[in-house]
Amino acid sequence: MPTLYLLHVINFFTFASLPKQAMYFIHPEILWGLLALLIPLIIHLFNFRRYRKLPFSNIEFLKNITRQTRKQNKLKHLVVLLLRMGAVALIVLAFANPRLNSRVKNINSKVKAVYIDNSFSMMAEGERGMLFENARRMARNLADYSGRDQRYLLQTNDYSSGKQLLSREKMMKEIDQLKITPSTRLLSSVNRRQRKLLNKFNGVESYWFSDFQQNSSDFQQFAIDSINNYYFFPLEQVQNKNIYIDSCYFTKPLVLPGKQAEMKVVLVNTSAATYEKVLLTLVVDGVQRAVAGVDLPAFKTIEVSLSFTTRNSGWQAGKLTIEDYPVTFDDNLYFTFQMNSRIKVLDIYSGNSNRYMAAFYKSDSIFAYDATSYLQLNPAVFSDYSLIILDELPEVTSGLADALKKFVNQGGNLLFIPSREEDMAAVNNFFSSWKVGTFLNPDTTATRVKGVKVSDELFKEGLSRVPENAALPEVSFHYKIQHGATSGTVSLLTLLNGDEFLIRKKSGDGSLYIITAPVDKQVTDFAFNPLFASVMYGLSITTNKRSPLFYFIGNDEKVILPLNISSEGDNMVTIKQQHSDYRFIPGQLQQAGKTILQLYDGIVNDGVYQVIENDSVAALLAFNYNRNESDIHFYNSKMLDSVLQNSPLKNYTILNEKMNNVREVINQQQKGTQFWKLFIIFATLLLLTEVLILRWWK
Repeated sequence: MPTLYLLHVINFFTFASLPKQAMYFIHPEILWGLLALLIPLIIHLFNFRRYRKLPFSNIEFLKNITRQTRKQNKLKHLVVLLLRMGAVALIVLAFANPRLNSRVKNINSKVKAVYIDNSFSMMAEGERGMLFENARRMARNLADYSGRDQRYLLQTNDYSSGKQLLSREKMMKEIDQLKITPSTRLLSSVNRRQRKLLNKFNGVESYWFSDFQQNSSDFQQFAIDSINNYYFFPLEQVQNKNIYIDSCYFTKPLVLPGKQAEMKVVLVNTSAATYEKVLLTLVVDGVQRAVAGVDLPAFKTIEVSLSFTTRNSGWQAGKLTIEDYPVTFDDNLYFTFQMNSRIKVLDIYSGNSNRYMAAFYKSDSIFAYDATSYLQLNPAVFSDYSLIILDELPEVTSGLADALKKFVNQGGNLLFIPSREEDMAAVNNFFSSWKVGTFLNPDTTATRVKGVKVSDELFKEGLSRVPENAALPEVSFHYKIQHGATSGTVSLLTLLNGDEFLIRKKSGDGSLYIITAPVDKQVTDFAFNPLFASVMYGLSITTNKRSPLFYFIGNDEKVILPLNISSEGDNMVTIKQQHSDYRFIPGQLQQAGKTILQLYDGIVNDGVYQVIENDSVAALLAFNYNRNESDIHFYNSKMLDSVLQNSPLKNYTILNEKMNNVREVINQQQKGTQFWKLFIIFATLLLLTEVLILRWWK
């Protein structure tokens, strides 16, 4: 039927880009008017005109003219018939008021939930100005065109607010007071909080104004919802360009005064543009220490090396900076580190101190070597040292064992050296708490070191490779160790027969190292071998008694310091922003010799913060804005629709940010999309086409 064919054509060109939705009619009874299609059909089937007789002498010529005219007339009449029937059908359909079902229901909601994304990415420019201002404008427009008895729940990335229902006047006031925040939230988290606060209401209209960053738009994690209506307003940036400083780290575990330090800086380019000669500067304690011009290829992450030297000891504050526009919040990276003047080593002996240890550690000014008898120990000072050596002790008391275990768990390194006449029961009792295995009777067979685990962190600074014919330590006396299946030990030096000469067992933040032979020239020449220096140097610098270089606001709500800071009575630790009057009191807890500070959203701005105890600075902390907002991959309207189709949401629609009257458009969405005007236009075009054919087709 020509009408059905015409409807298929209209549907193809008009609705192909729309999601699959059902069409319905407001006045379906008018569809009976389609019976009017019979009128032009009857007129064309029965021609009531009478033929006139005309005398003509040439009959053959007349027959040819008649045949040609009959074919043209049939085609012309058929085209006119189709046009008239199509016009009648479209007029009838237009009066029936066809509409396309909306994805949202027409609900009389007394509460409207509004989420305005106020993260850093909303500072970008759109076609109508800053995205954040566009979001506020549309939210105000929504409230302005709603009834006075309407109530609102306003949510942002700041969870400290948005817990109470607001009147229209208070809603407008709250929108005007909104500001950009460093906080970021997963949209599923916002959705859960919204549903929890409004669970007693049935049928809520939920409005979302955001740029819908892909890394936070986790619609698959939304709760299944077929009751509430969701309206999404994707705000699109004009330019998706951004480079930022992702992180930094030192290439060596220790930074010492007067020694050159190398820092690696990680830069990221998230855009399709290539940046050339981007200026990267490094400032430490207010002094510019390094600068570099960096080329950043499109969609690449690179590392840049910066070297600097400082002679100051104690806590240091640094800042890395690049220049980029329009996204600028991630152009700075603050960091802090503690620079010790010397590395402290404690040698605990029984008879005489180990002269080989003393000779090595006293030969370099970076080490502070102390030796003390096990009978004169003060465990309270253990935390001051990076490495403690148990040098052929006859026994390890339970009190000393507990203090050493605490020292290792807090990040220190402990080296155990057995004696030639070791009390096997005593030493195995000490090892039992570490679960490293059991010391067996000594082996007096002459052998030598064969295997060196060069790839281990212990040798990272002092040993890159072992020559093929290197002279490794000779050993004529060593203890065998029998390990359990879950001992978790690592063999660092092994002998020709496969026995272990040096092993490591991780415990907490530190490590226990065990040499299976006395460091004595009568049983081994280990102390005279170049390998000795590599091992002892590595033991002293691979400690983990350091704080992170930096934290991210919103991600790190708890800070663990390897410091025992007292907070008893009125002596509460405070955190103060450097070069500012802002300060707050964090939650505080002492645990295993460490101080745990709970921030409770006290950090708002990026920068360096001081941990103050007894009016003195105990530590420095660096906080930076969350880099999740640096990712410029967003969902546009088409992508957002594709994602939402596979989400648990049933009633939703995606609206354009360019609209002026948000409420009016939403009302129209709830009623469905109207097409009667389109049908009238097509009917008019068909009638005009008929007139032209009748006029010009002779």
